[in-house]
Amino acid sequence: MSKNISEIPFTELVERTGEIARERVDVQPKLRGFVNDVYLREIGRKWDWNFLLVGSTITTRPSYSTGVVSANTGDTAVVFSSAVSIDSSYTGSQLRITGNDVVYNCVFQSATSLTIQPPISGGINYTNAGYNLYFPFYSLPKNFDRFPKNGGLSNWLGGNQKVIQETPFQEWGVNYSSNPSDTPERIRIIGTDTAGNALLEINPPPKLAKSYLTNYFQALSPMSETTAGLIGNITSGGTNIIGDSNCRFLEATTGDYLRVTALGKGNDSLWYRIIAIANNSALTLQTAFATTGITSANYVICAAPQMPVKLHSAILYGSVLQCTLDQDDPMFQAYNLKLAEVLSDSKRLYVTRIYNQNIHNLGEEYLYRY
Repeated sequence: MSKNISEIPFTELVERTGEIARERVDVQPKLRGFVNDVYLREIGRKWDWNFLLVGSTITTRPSYSTGVVSANTGDTAVVFSSAVSIDSSYTGSQLRITGNDVVYNCVFQSATSLTIQPPISGGINYTNAGYNLYFPFYSLPKNFDRFPKNGGLSNWLGGNQKVIQETPFQEWGVNYSSNPSDTPERIRIIGTDTAGNALLEINPPPKLAKSYLTNYFQALSPMSETTAGLIGNITSGGTNIIGDSNCRFLEATTGDYLRVTALGKGNDSLWYRIIAIANNSALTLQTAFATTGITSANYVICAAPQMPVKLHSAILYGSVLQCTLDQDDPMFQAYNLKLAEVLSDSKRLYVTRIYNQNIHNLGEEYLYRY
């Protein structure tokens, strides 16, 4: 790790990977790819880390059945009575007409009409028929990756929290219900919305407006760095950083780390956490810059892995393995063992159970469990 923090920021991970694997300096773009691949896929997504489990809420929309509807067989247009008032938010809703077995997907046309797919089935025209419009689909947060294994949506019933099971495709059609209810029984992920966010389908479709707790494993974002421009001025012991007009500090976020390159690279780095970014050429550090003043200096701002510090070294070891093609190479064997050791310890802490040094039986000893 660096001289002054326990975290290993992205740039340092890349530099140390190259040093250990004896890679040329000009292949750093490849190394950045290796580091992010290990971080996001090899470690981030292979286990249900408890530090990635987050919570949110989903508020359902009530079903709508005011007035009546008319439609002819084979048509894709349905017309409602004058008592009905719908708007563009009804695009994406589903329609069930009384006496017709099919559920139709809807697109808004006017306050009293919708376009549907598929066309009205069967050989019957419907005039002033009853209906139900409902909203089974809900966008999940942008950072959604997956639900816990036994489901991630919860309903409160009589003060008790009931997890709604995520249902596999094979069972969905067998148990599907088109009758709106205030007690959901199953959920599934089905495609994405126009913004690319995962879509959740709730069944039976919601009857009432209600908020549901949702827990999910969040997706990690790739780590990045910025080096544009020069640091114009840092006073000794100061926390305010001024860059020249070419700097792009807004590419970073608060919580990222800054390093002046001339003061050390790789394991010799001195990193300072950023707590505020005013604009592209002004930011504030969390701690005082503990060296002589700096002017016109090269710098790096980069993210650190969004996982416990214990796992940062696993990203390093895993990235070194990505550089080593020959599994008979002694370096591969050594770093593969180091990676396995860090992951084994971390899974005991952040996946399977709260860490406890008391071993009650052989099955709890991690050497036998992993």
